[in-house]
Amino acid sequence: MKRTLILLLFLATIPAFGQGGLVNLEDCYRLARENYPRLTDAVRQQQISDLKQKNTGSAWNPQLNLAGQASYQSEVTKVNLAIPGVSIAEPSKDQFKVYLDVKQTIYDGGAVKSSLDLEKSNLAAEQQNLEVEIYALHERINQLYFSILLLKESELVIQSKREILDERIRVLESMLRNGVVTSRDVDLLKAERLLTNQQIREIHAERLAALGMLGILTNQHFDENTLLAEPAITTKSELISRPELKYFDLLGSKLEQNSMLIQKTRNPKIFGFGQAGYGKPGLNMLKNTVNPFYMVGLGLSWNIIDWKQTGRSREILAVQKEMVGSQRALFDQNLSVAMFKAGESIKKVEELLKIDDELVVLRGSIAKQSASQLENGTITSADYIVDLNSVTQANINKKTHKVQLYQAVASYNTLAGKP
Repeated sequence: MKRTLILLLFLATIPAFGQGGLVNLEDCYRLARENYPRLTDAVRQQQISDLKQKNTGSAWNPQLNLAGQASYQSEVTKVNLAIPGVSIAEPSKDQFKVYLDVKQTIYDGGAVKSSLDLEKSNLAAEQQNLEVEIYALHERINQLYFSILLLKESELVIQSKREILDERIRVLESMLRNGVVTSRDVDLLKAERLLTNQQIREIHAERLAALGMLGILTNQHFDENTLLAEPAITTKSELISRPELKYFDLLGSKLEQNSMLIQKTRNPKIFGFGQAGYGKPGLNMLKNTVNPFYMVGLGLSWNIIDWKQTGRSREILAVQKEMVGSQRALFDQNLSVAMFKAGESIKKVEELLKIDDELVVLRGSIAKQSASQLENGTITSADYIVDLNSVTQANINKKTHKVQLYQAVASYNTLAGKP
């Protein structure tokens, strides 16, 4: 049991893709998202929003304010009336008071609730905007992934060409020893093999560079032994579910909430208040000693006339909402153009693939005849190289169009929001 647990812990530490691992497109999407530096900002946005909501909700808590004042005045109010049997003391010119003010909101016209709803809408819009930003990774992954696939296929085709050249050179070197062909024929094939080796190295270097960039985006170690799986993409997604569409909806909702908040700030507000403390004099101005005092009451606040400021502010928000609608309409238009173009690309590549099948068969047959003619001495090496390059290019074109079809469908689905 203990050995099994150790084995499971060891397997859990193995990276998602090691040397020679098979990588698929869906895993690259997922890993690129998990490795996106700003992904954790969603948590931070939530933390900030929680703090803002707590600050807003604290408006329902009692407001306490401790204050004090000491003063000396040059003159005080006096009562200059002589009343038999009554002595009215003259107030002291030095006065002070220390008191605690308490204010409690009883009714705020729905302003706090609207502020909380606005903050929630703002958070949802910010987090959806982050989703829009992250979604843009899909197209970057598509470009790298399919370029790596294409480079690998091209490298295999060129390597196959080199193997054919090796065989032809071996045959011609034997014929050269027998005096059937000239050294020029052999040298031409060897020069073509050097050029082929150069092409292989160039393609190999480009593939390694693309693998490195894909590895950076996904936080994985990819090397020359890493293989990319051909994606199982056969159909186009017709359902549009781009994150931008939800973002536009949330922006509109945010503006609506803001408009409601502005309106509710005009509602009357009722609050209770109280004050308690010590002062000389207290509330009784004729009692010239230090005395405690207090008072409680209810208050009303209502901005009856704001000179249409609220109306104009709400009108501004209405115009901004119309602008969001215009942005969405522009996005829909650009998306329709891009999806139409992607759909036409799919049709084009499908037609090209049908022709590729015939071309590969024909070019292959011609190259075989040329190889036989070369060995029989009826054509030169230069003629053979032309035919060999033709069949090689036909195979590269077929592989290229095959990968392009994968990429075109993947791009179409990415545009639709269904990668």
